[in-house]
Amino acid sequence: MAGDGSDPVGSAAAEDGGLPAPERVLFPPTFSVSEIKNKQRRHFMFLRWKQQQRKEKLAAKKKRRKEREALGDKAPPKAIPKTIENQRLYDETTVDPNDEEVAFDEATDEFAPYFNRQTVPKILITTSDRPRGRTVRFCEQLSTVIPNSHVYYRRGLALKRIIPQCIARDFTDLIVINEDRKIPNGLVLSHLPDGPTAHFRMSSVRLRKEIKRKGKEPTEHAPEVILNNFTTRLGHSVGRMFASLFPHDPQFIGRQVATFHNQRDYIFFRFHRYIFKSEKKVGIQELGPRFTLKLRSLQKGTFDSKFGEYEWIHKRREMDTSRRKFHL
Repeated sequence: MAGDGSDPVGSAAAEDGGLPAPERVLFPPTFSVSEIKNKQRRHFMFLRWKQQQRKEKLAAKKKRRKEREALGDKAPPKAIPKTIENQRLYDETTVDPNDEEVAFDEATDEFAPYFNRQTVPKILITTSDRPRGRTVRFCEQLSTVIPNSHVYYRRGLALKRIIPQCIARDFTDLIVINEDRKIPNGLVLSHLPDGPTAHFRMSSVRLRKEIKRKGKEPTEHAPEVILNNFTTRLGHSVGRMFASLFPHDPQFIGRQVATFHNQRDYIFFRFHRYIFKSEKKVGIQELGPRFTLKLRSLQKGTFDSKFGEYEWIHKRREMDTSRRKFHL
């Protein structure tokens, strides 16, 4: 069997014995690497099998490319790969921009004064009680991303006492960064004075010094805001919450962009500066910080953990029944 190249174990043994190895190893259809008892031989054969798979895939790709070049304009359209995103289950709450009901809700919701330019964003950023150094630095860097934001320390005050003071001082939003074991792990965003309040789980926090190939410190220019893939009514409300944190008119001279990208109900935040390399090419530099959010709940009104009325709560066992079901 080793002579005709059909036995992978035999071909490997031939190599160990010094005999010339065949140019291509042909694995039988019923071949299973797990049947090999020797650990080193099993690992070696797995690498050979993976190499053969890559070669076959590359050869098939070259063959399809030649066929498309030969057919020219008559070539069939490229197949769209199946992903979880384009196989997403339809959600009846998906927002239609031309829907009159959606337009009416936007004109009468809690964020209407901001979008009608009746209010100017003023943000208070605070932490959980007795924050550690990493959480404090994260709040300071977040304040450089959001214009007209102020960092204050809790000093043991309850949120129910902080919110009236914020309203009296004309703050439009309250951001609370929670931590666990010295690592930021939660974010509470409350729109003032009438809510709503969103509670997010925070992960993958990276400060500026932890980002490779980062740009220089951000300037005080108001950044542009990009909101990607907030398609449902719930996602639309969350996107409007993030938009209301930033001034109405970005200062394009600063070339800074704050991006909230929703993918599979995870909201990725990135802060970049773009650079014009030529008339057609543009480069970007990440400025930091970066983090990922996942919505836990959306509550009507300001923060109230006991008697608050919730619009939406994430219940894993009831809601996460399918990988293709998303809520934002």
